[in-house]
This record gives sequence, structure tokens and C-alpha cells, in this order.
Amino acid sequence: MTNFDSISRRFVLLLAGATLALSACSGGGDTAVSTGGADGKYTVADDYILGKADAPVTLVEYASVACPGCAYWHQNVYPDIKTKYVDTGKVKYVFRPFPASNIEIATAGHKLALCADRDKFFKNVKIQFDRQSQIFEMGQRGQLRQAYISLAKASGLSEEEFISCMSDPDITARYDAFAQLGMDQGVAGTPSFFVNGKRVAKNDLESLEAAILPVLGETVPAESSED
Repeated sequence: MTNFDSISRRFVLLLAGATLALSACSGGGDTAVSTGGADGKYTVADDYILGKADAPVTLVEYASVACPGCAYWHQNVYPDIKTKYVDTGKVKYVFRPFPASNIEIATAGHKLALCADRDKFFKNVKIQFDRQSQIFEMGQRGQLRQAYISLAKASGLSEEEFISCMSDPDITARYDAFAQLGMDQGVAGTPSFFVNGKRVAKNDLESLEAAILPVLGETVPAESSED
């Protein structure tokens, strides 16, 4: 298992006020979360899941809250996926945090989401994607601490609880486990998607539908099948 403890320790020091340089990434406002949909095949017990537990399609996303490409996907593609497939019971959507892009930003953001109440996870992730540019800018001005304290409070955590969260061994173990799942599946960058365990090469709506629709027994539109 890859150990990210040193990353957490560095970030706790960074929260004291050091300026953090930011780099580009490689490669929904939901408040409800299903915790009973783990099937042992495409999902695991600790997964954060939206949708019907018995949906025929499982869409797993490995994403980093520090990845601009992930933020774009969640703002421009995810709403269609959710409306057309998750809300209709056809797809079960799984979000797994992965330490890509700026590792300190990703680690802090993901641990914050894991520390908050489980039913606030997707809301927390959405806020981080929506505020991503602002978080980057505050980091460049040496105000990253303020940015994350604000996010923590929006998640119902005090400043002290957030700082403690960064070095919580249970949270670290959960985060490491998600990262290991991704590495075991060959994930090297974010966002990365799997439909019923099979990697989808592209992350646009058409490519994802081309992987989802055949499982549902539905016809893939010509423009999707050509990709």
C-alpha cells in the first residue's frame, strides 16, 4: 500500500501559512449517498455511491479535486449523466478520490470530504470543484489555510477538527485504500472512468454513453459508435 502520511504532514505545515505552488492535472451538488450498494464486484464497502443499488451499470470515476479536467467534467458532463442515467435507475455512479494533480491540494480536499458527514460527501466535492480556481488563487497568495478552513466550516467541521483530520490514521487509511484501488486498475491520471469494470478511454458524454448503452440493451447513436 502506498503511504501518503508524509504528504499529510507536509500539508499540515503548509496550513500554517506557507505559499503553495500549483500545477496542472495529468491526464454534483448531490446531498444523498447510498451506502448499501456495494456489490463486491464493481464497488466496495467504503464507496460513495449515487443511484439504485441494483442498477445494471456501474460507472466508477477516479477524480482529483485539484484537477481542472475533473472540475470541467463535473460541471459540463456529469449533470447529463446524472439526469439521463443515475436518476432513472439505469446507472449507479461511484466517486473515488485519487491523488493526482497537486498532491497536497488533492490530499487536503479529499481528506476533508472523507472527514465530513457521509451524506455531505458529494456536496463537499461539488463545492471544491466549483471553487477550484479560487482555491488555486488563494494558494498562490499564501492563503490556502483560509480557503480550507472555509470549506471545512461549510462541511460542518471546526478548524480544529479539520487540522486533526489531516493526520487522522483512519482517514489516511481510507484515502490510501481508494488510491490503491485506482493504481491496481492502472489509473495514472484523472479523471479516469470504468463502466462495469472496463476502462473507458475518453471522458466525454458520447464515449461514456457508447460504453453504457450496450449494457442497457440500447442502441448507441452513430456519432457515439464512431469514436
